[in-house]
Amino acid sequence: MTEESITMELFYKKPAAQWTEALPIGNGRLGAMVWGDPRREEIQLNEETLWDGRFDPEADNPETPEHLGEIREAIFSGDYARGEALTQKYMVCRGTGSGSGHGYGHDYGSFQTAGSLRIAYRGAGEEIPADYRRSLDLGSGLCETSFTRSGTKIVSRVFASLSAGVILCEIAASSPVSLDLTYENPYGAAEYSSGSIVMRHAFPESQAYAVLALLDAEGGHVTADAEGVHLTGVTRLCVRLDVRTTYVRPGIDGTPRPSNDPDRALARAMESLDAVHGDFDTLLAKSAAILSSLLGRAKLTLDYADHSPDSLPTDERILRMRDGADDTGLLLTYFTFGRYLLISSSYNCLLPANLQGVWSGDLDTIWSADYHININIQMNYWLAETCRMPELTKPFLDYIRFLSAHGRRTAHIQYRANGWVAHTITNPWGFTAPGEGASWGSFMCAGAWCCEHIWERYRFSGDLDVLRENYDILRGACEFFLDFLVTDPRTGYLVTCPSNSPENRFLTPDGSHNICAGPTMDGEILRMLFSATAETCDLLDMDRDFAEVLCATAAKLPPIRIGKHGQVMEWSEDFDEAEPGHRHVSHLFALHPSDEISRERTPELFEAARVTLQRRLAAGGGHTGWSRAWVTNFFARMGEGDECLKNLRLLLGRSTLPNMFDTHPPFQIDGNFGGANAFAEMLLQSHAGKIVLLPALPDDANWKNGSFEGLAARGGFSVDCRWEDGRVVSYAVHGKPGATVTVHVNGEDEEAAVIA
Repeated sequence: MTEESITMELFYKKPAAQWTEALPIGNGRLGAMVWGDPRREEIQLNEETLWDGRFDPEADNPETPEHLGEIREAIFSGDYARGEALTQKYMVCRGTGSGSGHGYGHDYGSFQTAGSLRIAYRGAGEEIPADYRRSLDLGSGLCETSFTRSGTKIVSRVFASLSAGVILCEIAASSPVSLDLTYENPYGAAEYSSGSIVMRHAFPESQAYAVLALLDAEGGHVTADAEGVHLTGVTRLCVRLDVRTTYVRPGIDGTPRPSNDPDRALARAMESLDAVHGDFDTLLAKSAAILSSLLGRAKLTLDYADHSPDSLPTDERILRMRDGADDTGLLLTYFTFGRYLLISSSYNCLLPANLQGVWSGDLDTIWSADYHININIQMNYWLAETCRMPELTKPFLDYIRFLSAHGRRTAHIQYRANGWVAHTITNPWGFTAPGEGASWGSFMCAGAWCCEHIWERYRFSGDLDVLRENYDILRGACEFFLDFLVTDPRTGYLVTCPSNSPENRFLTPDGSHNICAGPTMDGEILRMLFSATAETCDLLDMDRDFAEVLCATAAKLPPIRIGKHGQVMEWSEDFDEAEPGHRHVSHLFALHPSDEISRERTPELFEAARVTLQRRLAAGGGHTGWSRAWVTNFFARMGEGDECLKNLRLLLGRSTLPNMFDTHPPFQIDGNFGGANAFAEMLLQSHAGKIVLLPALPDDANWKNGSFEGLAARGGFSVDCRWEDGRVVSYAVHGKPGATVTVHVNGEDEEAAVIA
């Protein structure tokens, strides 16, 4: 059985009854959810920049610098309650911030739906036809619904074109049918004509957007009135859809401002649709070629025994896994689906994938579907490197540059520091201040963590231009912490203070607290940042004096320590957690995605990391989808293949919605991306200076024999591998011919020649 024959389709025998059963399509800029209803089809639309809100120049808090000493004194004296109260008073943003995760209607804003195109089948009734079927072909991006009603075969096809940049829908009938089209949007009524549907809206003091649908029908006749577009006796309908906004990235002084003119957005939509040439099948073929090419860069095949579930609808298979059944084919589908979603939300676009990728059915989307940069956006993009889709990282790397510009304002106003800083949450308007709640929003190493993706882009590609083009970002992040770090009088180490370990609380005799000095994760991130930047200076032969400062500063950071339970200590003191099963396991950043903790170099810390995971999971950890995904990547780094498989099954069984979206709950896409990346980490690792084949292969009959092609290894390599009975029988390392690389295969290191 090949990957293509098993894992490239989601299918269902009933239409979606709710948003989390609809099927996602996207081309990076646009997203849509297709319901597949044979009575009244719904295509719900999103556009990556469709946010309310605006740039807020008052969010950074100028009161913070004069109170930092007071806050630090309280924390260093062990008065965590007072330190926390002062941090909440003086080191949060001004204004309402993210509105407690509901930025809609605030300056912060919210990512939101553009509304829904509805296509009603006149006289359909409520019965679902017996031959009803809907599917999503992951290899082409085509969402198809088919059924027969009163002897008429109807096929509805929808896809988001990666080549044309718009969404296309075609309904074809074997005999004439009658349809009524409407567009639903909470902001107002659409305008209808026989050839188009237009919807426009302007946000107060912000941007505007427009939705445009161009209609092309065959047979019968078409009329329009204030209630919609009415097609009678047609055999085919093609709809071309686009959503355009007037969003522009604000500069650090708030300029340029987005236009508030919806006609400007409409003109852009009209221009884009006018540029679409070709019939539906031709355009589908062009888009599918792009999608299949990206997906085809990495392939995984398992020779598993039980194929019987493969013929069941996807939602039924998920329910079976919830009940404890095994389904290797569905696991393979999950690996493909994660890559499909990343392409669909990050291809050739302006903004990176947000907390929901590019899909939301709400105006007030949970957590605003913003950019949480204390794990979530980072998890979104691990997959782009390991599965050789580096072009998908461009919107993220561009966004890091955008953050670094706005973060300079925050560093100056909020801390009177050089360089740049960004905290837990951010948005398309340049919000880099702490959040409105110090307990979670004061994590200031979030921007520094983003810098790891610059470093990893270099490590995977070997391209020094990546470092040349982004050195100013790396240096700026370092400059901030050189100014902000302070000596902890209790230990003599340089620490961040105040800070927190996302988003956990620790216990002291007087209660539980978030705010502390020098949480373990901060030290791990800063060692990574300082080391990567110093090595960049060496590689580019520049700023040698600055590199020496970074190395000297890194040596003064607190080391990772082992606590009384044999665990990696999460804080600078050996506190117990208020919530032992907390979803974040931030202090294992050094295990994954970083590599400071390893079996070979730090065996004691490696075992302590194992204890940390065991304690978290025993107390109920991994209960959110993204957390379970991260746990699986941790176990992959530890070489625990059976634990990886166990957690992948739990991820699908407990944290996967009927349409295969990850659920926190509610829907949050990072679990899809992190879970898919775990497959790559289980089969190939390269973070420790050599290529390791099958580092975490499960001891499971369905994984005994298989192969992968095209997984990425750091250094600019791709690797193919085939194994039988759990042992590698052949492999090849592709890259620049003539080089050699160390490969760990079947328990031994050997030198392998690189081939083209």
